[in-house]
Amino acid sequence: MEQSFKRFQGKVALITGSGSGIGRAIALRLAQEGANVAVGDVNEQGVQETARMVSELGRTAYACTCDVGNPQETDAMVAAALEKLGKIDILVNNAGTGDTNAFYEDIDLPLWDRIYAINVRGPFFLAKAIAKHMIENGVKGRIINIASTEGKTNRGGSIVYASSKGALLALTQGLALQLGPFDITVNAVCPGLIDTPIWHRADKLMEMPEGGAIQMVVQMAIDGRQLKIARGGVPDDIANTVAFLASDEASYITSQAINVCGGLEVH
Repeated sequence: MEQSFKRFQGKVALITGSGSGIGRAIALRLAQEGANVAVGDVNEQGVQETARMVSELGRTAYACTCDVGNPQETDAMVAAALEKLGKIDILVNNAGTGDTNAFYEDIDLPLWDRIYAINVRGPFFLAKAIAKHMIENGVKGRIINIASTEGKTNRGGSIVYASSKGALLALTQGLALQLGPFDITVNAVCPGLIDTPIWHRADKLMEMPEGGAIQMVVQMAIDGRQLKIARGGVPDDIANTVAFLASDEASYITSQAINVCGGLEVH
């Protein structure tokens, strides 16, 4: 839905994992409110489509095919975004990956390293590079990490994914402490059961129709009264919270991990 206010006029946002799902919703929401947007994703077709959608909203978009687990690619993305768009006011570390609840005996070093590279190492080094730019240019910036309620309470049994999201929450707190004196806030958003393409991988593994896996899990959470709002979440639910945290209205909020989960997580 088009926003009637423009909180991000003159601002530039860099959003990883924005070729679909939550990242795309965030990109479009910030663009609707006036931001120019750099979008990055491993999915070249998806990220180009997101950039096209941002451009149709009348904003400047820069698309970059980037694997956040690869430091050379992230360095190149940041440099190109700064060259194309001039500055970065908002960083949203949204890109992430999981282990499909692998049993502990099936977890090997390449799987562990890959998930931590994308979910923890990549967000840190992106935040480091962009915070340096913000400090040098006097930007009162916003860094927002997309974590997960699984980083607080491990309900699904995932070992690598849940622990990596817990690490991302600790990273958020550490960055907030060190960057606070420069008027840079750092917060995390913890989605719950959000209908995104990552769930559709489970559909294939379970031989279910598209959307079947998330619908099954949501219904179980409703029946068990874990979900206090009786529906699954959608990407716009996360984008709404990110937009608030990125705005001047959230200037006194930092080091927080905000649940957007229909009451699934209460801590």
